[in-house]
Amino acid sequence: MSDSERYTIDEARIVSEIIDGEAIIVNLANGYYYSLDPPAAEIWGWLEAGWSIAEIISVIRDRYDCSGADPETAVRMLIGTLIADELVAPRPDSPDLPDIARGAAAAAEKRPFRVPSFQRFEDMQGFLLVDPIHEVDDTGWPHVKRGESTAGRG
Repeated sequence: MSDSERYTIDEARIVSEIIDGEAIIVNLANGYYYSLDPPAAEIWGWLEAGWSIAEIISVIRDRYDCSGADPETAVRMLIGTLIADELVAPRPDSPDLPDIARGAAAAAEKRPFRVPSFQRFEDMQGFLLVDPIHEVDDTGWPHVKRGESTAGRG
C-alpha cells in the first residue's frame, strides 16, 4: 500500500450513502452492510473522490489536532480493512483530479483527530442475497417488463 496509491469502488457491487456524517455501505455481492462513523465516513468520501493515501493523511493533519493519535496508521488500517472486505480496490489508473481544498484552521481551532472505525453487519445477508436492491428506472419499482410474468413474485 503506497502513499500515492488511489482506490476505486465497484459501483455495480457496492452502494453507499453518507447520512448525517455516517456512511452506510452495502456489498451486494456478499450481503454484508457497514456503518462507518464520521471520521471513517470522511475518509470513505475522499476515497470515492479518488484521493491517494498521502493526500488523505495530509488533509487530516491540516484539519485536525493529531497530537493524540497517529493518522497515518489509522488511515492505513481502515483502508486495509476496506480492501480485505472488498469494498475498495487499487485503482489501475491515475485520474486527473482537482487540487484538494486545504484551508487549515489555526491550531487552537482544530478538533482532535478521532481514529476512524466501522462495523460490519451480517444479519441482513440472507435478505440482500435473496432479494437484492433493485435497479430502478423512471417508472420506479417493482417494474414488470413487457411480456414478463408476475407469477411467483411475492
